[in-house]
Amino acid sequence: MTKSNQYDILQIVPKRQIFKIYLRCLVANLILLIKWLFESVKNRVNQTTIIRRAIEQTEFPNRQPNFMTETKMGRHSYVKLENTKLHYVEAGNRSNSTLLLLHGFPDCWLGWRYQISELSQYFHVVALDLKGFNDSDKPMLRFEYTPKKVCEDLRKFLIAISAKSVSIVGHDLGAIIGWLFAHTNPEMVDKFISVATPHPNLLWDNLPKNSPFNRRWLEFIQLPYLPEMEMKHNAERMLKKCYPHILKEKMYMTGSNGSVINNLMEAYKYIFSQTDDWRGPLNYYRNFLFFRVKEGETVQCPCLIITGNDDRFYKLESVVKSSDFCENFIIKVIEQSGHAPHQEMSTEFNSLLLKFLLGKRMLVRSPENAATTPTRGIVGRVFGGIGAVANNTVKLGNNIKDGYTFASALNNVPNFIVKS
Repeated sequence: MTKSNQYDILQIVPKRQIFKIYLRCLVANLILLIKWLFESVKNRVNQTTIIRRAIEQTEFPNRQPNFMTETKMGRHSYVKLENTKLHYVEAGNRSNSTLLLLHGFPDCWLGWRYQISELSQYFHVVALDLKGFNDSDKPMLRFEYTPKKVCEDLRKFLIAISAKSVSIVGHDLGAIIGWLFAHTNPEMVDKFISVATPHPNLLWDNLPKNSPFNRRWLEFIQLPYLPEMEMKHNAERMLKKCYPHILKEKMYMTGSNGSVINNLMEAYKYIFSQTDDWRGPLNYYRNFLFFRVKEGETVQCPCLIITGNDDRFYKLESVVKSSDFCENFIIKVIEQSGHAPHQEMSTEFNSLLLKFLLGKRMLVRSPENAATTPTRGIVGRVFGGIGAVANNTVKLGNNIKDGYTFASALNNVPNFIVKS
């Protein structure tokens, strides 16, 4: 595939479908305007409501938490691509193979806080702030976030950091970008790991109704301005829905003297404290919803698909069927995990990741790390195999629980043929 036509495999959905989406979008935004008007009138009449809303209003931090800028987890670096500056955190020896970590929505490089240190023992780890997020630039134009533009920016970023090819780990939005990049730039992807995210062709039309980012939400955000204002207004509530596990983590330890200084949720509230902090992230969804990969196209590199058995954001069936778009694949399900297994069950997640990436190479854990890292069970069920590649990556059946029976969510998972 030549550079001139590498993005021809990305196709736009039919115009009729686009028209329906925008029609529903107009209705949803009209309802929101009526809701705001009603609340405005109600507040003028009822002073108690004004006081209650003032109390409930989110108080955003006006300074970045200290641990966000410390170098304990990695070096903070920047790359300027034409008119866009990208921020990333890197760790490990730069002479090692590069491992690119792409975060989800709403998140930033901090979402990989449990992976960077451990993975940097074996790789040059690069945790990127996607364009529009956190310390990377936030272009306002919707065009800046089309699949082709995003993949081209990612290709130029890898060239800028002297990475001819990389292994990619993507979660949520980062996994969607990873899928698209693996399709359009296969020569630059050694291995691909999708975390809790279906293939783009299966994602948009199969969202659970109870997902925070369901079909109605996707249709609502298509118009500019109003959705950004609504997201900022409900930022704290939305962040708590996305990261309930963070609330249990209570505090974050600093790297200097070990003192407890900041709640992790405060970091996320700071990152998404302004209306402009939501514009770029929403622009991804305003574009990606309308694109699909051409029928018959598959990802050529070895793929590992990891998901939690309690993910309410995406259907497990869609995640499993994503293997239809892979030539070589393994699917792993992590018990007691929701939409963010790399944060909720980091020990099991890191183990699966390293076994897939390193294969039979000996995994050496220091005594200090071994003493402080808790051991928890892995479902480890293998749905597919990667054929000959399996001998050099993950042993089939390794860490599988004997006699394990799948939860009811798996009863409707379709049968499929293992590719090799």
